[in-house]
Amino acid sequence: MQRENQTQRLTFSASMTALGVILLLLGSMLPGMRVACAAVAGVVASLVVIRCGLLYALLSVVATAVLSFLLVPAKELALLYAVFFGPYALVKNLIERLHRLPLEWILKLVYCGTVAAMLFRLSEQVLAIVPEMLAAHFWLYLPAVLLIFAAYDIVFSKLIGYLFQRLHIR
Repeated sequence: MQRENQTQRLTFSASMTALGVILLLLGSMLPGMRVACAAVAGVVASLVVIRCGLLYALLSVVATAVLSFLLVPAKELALLYAVFFGPYALVKNLIERLHRLPLEWILKLVYCGTVAAMLFRLSEQVLAIVPEMLAAHFWLYLPAVLLIFAAYDIVFSKLIGYLFQRLHIR
């Protein structure tokens, strides 16, 4: 397959940016699906990593975050995407280049734990979408987040593998 030119990569990145913003808008309309919509928007960012590379993915994540802060009524979703789900698509790609599974998991959990702790301490908005019992106690919050994150990462990896096979990306 012929290599895509810059215009095609930019067009794909812009389309995925728009899809990410739409998913975050959808999450603001469906309160029970807020975190799920932010997570799927992060998966969309990974499509840009796969098809266009890290630079285009970085630009797409930044554009999605900025547009979300401007357009999405639920600012906690924009924040959750901007500090966790968007950048995680890039971080996951870089970590998995190590090809050392135990080290990869340690680095992913450190990333998740660091961001989760930061959000717990600094963001009342994000804590508003967490169950009250978890939001009140960091010792419950962090293990729950790490457990959910591990499941998310496994599903994320399976989905990316499926997309590689099914859509013949690259």
